[in-house]
Order: sequence, then structure tokens, then C-alpha cells
Amino acid sequence: MERKFNILIADKQYDPGNIFKERLNESGYHTVSSSAYSEIIDLLAQKRVDLVIVGITATIEICESLMREIKKMNLKIPVIVVSSRQDIRGKELLIERGLKDWISQPFDMDYVKRRVKDILSV
Repeated sequence: MERKFNILIADKQYDPGNIFKERLNESGYHTVSSSAYSEIIDLLAQKRVDLVIVGITATIEICESLMREIKKMNLKIPVIVVSSRQDIRGKELLIERGLKDWISQPFDMDYVKRRVKDILSV
């Protein structure tokens, strides 16, 4: 039986109508989402998470903090950012810190699914 990957969508407010969640579920992934930072940390500690997708509607610092927490918990979970912001400095900073990809709007859901598959296949 093929293993089903678990994806945490951090900042469900960024996923209006649950488009990411629905499309990734349709592609065979299991998804869970939360906007509350403390709940996101709890989910990382309690569940097997294979990938985190962060919707940046707030600040780069929140994503950076989340990546620090993942590292502090000794978890090797790749992180992707999807953002409507064109923050080149923030993008570069997060990539230096281990971010796997930064996908800017407008984005194609097929591209997002392809990146998820590529990252999880490594």
C-alpha cells in the first residue's frame, strides 16, 4: 500500500474556499490546516507531517519563527511559502534558512502540486 503524505497548511486564511486543501486531497495527500501558531506547533509535535505550506499573509518573521521551531524540534520537514507578496529580501532570507520554495501569485495549482510531489519525492 502506498504511503499517504501529510501536509500541514499553515494559515488557512490564505486558502480561501480551501482550494489548496481540496486540490491536494484530490491528489492523494492528507491535509490539515490551522491559522493559530500554537496549534501549528502542537500539530507538528503530535502528528507526522511531511511538508508544511505556509501562506504568508502576515510577516516573514512568522515563517522564520516556524522554521526555527521545526529545527528546534529536530524535525526534517520541508517548508514551502505561497505568497501574494513580492518580498525579495524576505524570500532570500528564508531560502538561506532552508525554505524549499517560494511560490508567488498568480500561481498555477498544477505547478504547486508538481512542486509538492517533487519535494516529497526526494
